[in-house]
Amino acid sequence: MTTSAKQWLNELLIPSDDDYAGHRHWGFTIYRTGYGPGPSSDQQWQRLLELIQTSAHEEAFDAIESEEEDPKDDPEFQKLYSLFRLDARSDPALAGLDMDQLRQLYNNGEGGQPMNADFKSHRIFLFADDEVLSDVDSIVKCVDADYRAEDYLPRHTRGQLYAGWMRMNARSIANFWIELGLHYMCDIAPPVIGGIQLVIWGYDVPYCG
Repeated sequence: MTTSAKQWLNELLIPSDDDYAGHRHWGFTIYRTGYGPGPSSDQQWQRLLELIQTSAHEEAFDAIESEEEDPKDDPEFQKLYSLFRLDARSDPALAGLDMDQLRQLYNNGEGGQPMNADFKSHRIFLFADDEVLSDVDSIVKCVDADYRAEDYLPRHTRGQLYAGWMRMNARSIANFWIELGLHYMCDIAPPVIGGIQLVIWGYDVPYCG
């Protein structure tokens, strides 16, 4: 999947009454709900944040089409590179919260306005529970902040195929951001089969675009 830095930056423009009020940051709020015993959980959390940050920059570089011989020499790419943010929220009060409880936190703006909560196509947050923190080189979990189960009731006997969240390759944040500009998350997420999500987006399934 490729795009141009200019196109990506245009999608980040914040409209105002006069024209545009600059660019929004691209990235996500990530909640930590896993707090295992000992310092290792804290270390794994920091490793996960560093992995996402580094991989997002590397993946954005790979996705950019540029007239420059090296896209990193493109001023627009440098601007895009600087706009990536992770809004990391770690608080023992979050320990063990489920996805519905996290949605409520996100939608109520508790702890401050989440990243891009006003950006309709990207109202998604990440979270790291004990499963994620047990192997930070593997996955992160992504949640649709506006998901309501009643909106996705199955019309067939196979059961509900979209559960409002997915497991994702922790190194695929940039491509996930691009995909959200093209597709709804319900079209991006791997289907739920028998109540179980069997595959990891970014590893086991190709991107939509």
